[in-house]
Amino acid sequence: MLKKLRSRFLIIFVLISVMFLAAGAQLSNLTMAQSDELTVQSEDRKVRTLPVKGSRGQILDITGIPLAYDQSTYDVEFTRDPSKNTTTDKAYYTDVLIRTISLIEENDGEIIDTFNIVRGEDGTFSFDFGLPSVGYEEAMAKRELNWRKNMQVSVATEEGADASYRVGADALYRDLRNRYRIPEEYSYEQARKLLSVWQEIQLNSYKAYIPITIAENVPMETVAVIEARSDELEGVSVVESSTRIYPKDDVAAHIIGYTGKIVDEDRLAEYEAKGYDQSDTVGVTGIENTFESFLTGNSEERQGERVVEVNSRGKVIQEVSSTPAAAGNNVMLTLDLQMQMTLEQALADNVAAIRRFQLGKYEDEKEDYDKIESLKKRQGDTTLEKLHLAQSGAAVVMDVHTGNVLAMASYPSFDLNLFVGGISTEDYDMLNNDPASPLFNKAISSKGTPGSVFKMVTGIAGLTEGVITTDEKIDDQGEYDKYINESYINDGGRAPACWGYTDGSGAWMTHVDQTIVQALRDSCNYFFYEVSDRLKIDRIVDWSDRFGLMTKTNIELPAEVTGQVGNQVVLYDSTKSIEEQKTYKPQIVRDAIAGMLKTYGEERGVTYEQELVDETATELVELAGLGKQSLGEEIRTILADKMEIPETIARRNTWDNAINQALSELIWNSTKTLTTGIGTEPTLLTPIAMARYVSAVVNGGYVYDAHIVDSVVDSNGNVVQEVEPVTWHKIEAPEEAFAAIKQGMRDVVSNEDGITSTVSEFKDWKYKDDIGGKTGTGKVNDVDLENNAWFVAFAPYEEPEIAVVVYIPNGLGGSHAISTAREIIEYYLDGKEEATAETVPEVNSLLA
Repeated sequence: MLKKLRSRFLIIFVLISVMFLAAGAQLSNLTMAQSDELTVQSEDRKVRTLPVKGSRGQILDITGIPLAYDQSTYDVEFTRDPSKNTTTDKAYYTDVLIRTISLIEENDGEIIDTFNIVRGEDGTFSFDFGLPSVGYEEAMAKRELNWRKNMQVSVATEEGADASYRVGADALYRDLRNRYRIPEEYSYEQARKLLSVWQEIQLNSYKAYIPITIAENVPMETVAVIEARSDELEGVSVVESSTRIYPKDDVAAHIIGYTGKIVDEDRLAEYEAKGYDQSDTVGVTGIENTFESFLTGNSEERQGERVVEVNSRGKVIQEVSSTPAAAGNNVMLTLDLQMQMTLEQALADNVAAIRRFQLGKYEDEKEDYDKIESLKKRQGDTTLEKLHLAQSGAAVVMDVHTGNVLAMASYPSFDLNLFVGGISTEDYDMLNNDPASPLFNKAISSKGTPGSVFKMVTGIAGLTEGVITTDEKIDDQGEYDKYINESYINDGGRAPACWGYTDGSGAWMTHVDQTIVQALRDSCNYFFYEVSDRLKIDRIVDWSDRFGLMTKTNIELPAEVTGQVGNQVVLYDSTKSIEEQKTYKPQIVRDAIAGMLKTYGEERGVTYEQELVDETATELVELAGLGKQSLGEEIRTILADKMEIPETIARRNTWDNAINQALSELIWNSTKTLTTGIGTEPTLLTPIAMARYVSAVVNGGYVYDAHIVDSVVDSNGNVVQEVEPVTWHKIEAPEEAFAAIKQGMRDVVSNEDGITSTVSEFKDWKYKDDIGGKTGTGKVNDVDLENNAWFVAFAPYEEPEIAVVVYIPNGLGGSHAISTAREIIEYYLDGKEEATAETVPEVNSLLA
């Protein structure tokens, strides 16, 4: 019995063992199968770390009104698996892109347009890197070479094979269409969209894991359809992004600036070192440019990151972790938006009114203008077409105690939103080819002959240096003929004269026994000729420099230029080549002399090689550096040595005198000193420098750096940087000197004994007794219609707060620029009255 029981247990044990072995084998097979599946899944999935860019900071006016900000949008991105690089893979991805582009365009979206090979109207292909065709040849060649290398197409050898051996743009276009398997039936416009995407893929191939943007700011309809079809659109995804918004369109456009892609190779390297990517947007002009480091959310220190898991199609399966990005800082400007808008409108109206007046004046005096020889030589079918009439202008309002710019206008302006996402070629050409130069900030980048607004420099210099006193009286004699012996170098042999003498009005005869206050009121040229003669040119230049007229104001904007005050170095600097001079005048004189030399050869029956003519003309121009008025001997020697013209012939034909007269344009003399004292050419000043000069005149001599930025604050409102006033220079001058100049400027506006047209412009104006001002008519040439118009002012008179400068190139005369200043001063003083009324309690209200 027991034996049978043992046999049964043995059988059961064997059966159980077999079952466990079978189960173990099955479990092993299952485990291996699952392991294989997990291995496959692991191979199909990859972890990637993607940078997250912060939003760009806002630009605000002084009251906190946004002038530029980011708005949330959606972008379509594409990521190609870098391991899939066969011809079949490229054809597959091109098909994916074709379907994606179709979906985007169905909802009015736009595909990026960055392909650097363009087809012209004549059907030929060429490279386009966004640079002008003239003057940038070297930069163009460099960019083309880099493009060819990055696109892995034909490149000249390192030994310097001639560029003509490279495959041309047309052949490259066809080759790239073939490389990326773009359907043959596709038009150039259709192919261009695909090639733009493939170009960005190739240019960013060293960071293939970072998606490229193929469409920006797409509507929600596009977002929905792409998300719904994501499984069939390998590598395509929709991400939250942002776009720049400029809510006021063209208001303060030159100050705010705009953003764009990084196109400069050298700058790209700098940006990449800071963590930027080639596809990032950066500030190009204005505050967007100069405060890029504060505004950007692209720099490494502000970037966050997303660690994600993606499948073989490049689709994000899950987010492993994330670190949020930090937003860029906000930049608060010193501008008051309402004042800015008032100034811009006033300036636009002013320019239009001047142009209407000029057209009427031309029609009334057409016969006289048609006779002007300088106009006859210009291009154009009619005299009117040849004239340069008012079409642009600049104006600045500055706080005289800080240098803060409260408003600054440059007319005409442009819509900043045109540049968001990249401006079209048509729009850019329209702006760039506009003769009024809307892209050019005329308040800081233009300069013109100032005319009589320069007289305050001469006056304060004369009083401080002791060459005149506030009580001294000078009698206007009409022409200032002290240096008439220099008549051979003057215009028509005439000595400089007072404006009331040259215009035939006889006004100069009323400038009898004038003090500096009266001379400034009447803008008496003769008075300031005398002061200039006593000062001499070195002291005039020195005082101009003290007022900051010959240096940058250091305003926080790009492309500010410096002014110049006439002296020998400005006319001709003997230490520099002709091409390096401050003005084009030496080149003009050289070309004129070259023409003379060819004529002299023709008269002698000799034909000179152009190279010899140019060499001789250059050597003759260099004589201007000797500082001598009479150069006859030196001229005759050069003509004999270089051109084999005997000295007797040069003297007999007065060729030496003719060349000497041409050279006199480049040689300083006493007469030029006289006219420099009243702001004539070659003195050229900028509106922004003029604003700080006027501020210094009325604030007791403090020359401040100009500021357009008040502060920088972070997204939480914490102050990152506060801009404080910077005293560039303190002018040491007697109080009575400043007081006399202020009084003279007040009388320009309000003293009815004055004889200029300025007083009539302010007649019956409610604030005429509470401001000071000065007109300036900067002569440009012998056509009065083309004179520059300046008007400078300050307000209030007793305790000045603001300085105002208006500059209208080719604006006819200083009095024509008054309306802009009058309107903005009225806006400012009205605001002060309203503020005072709000703070003063009503009568007996405190007794309640």
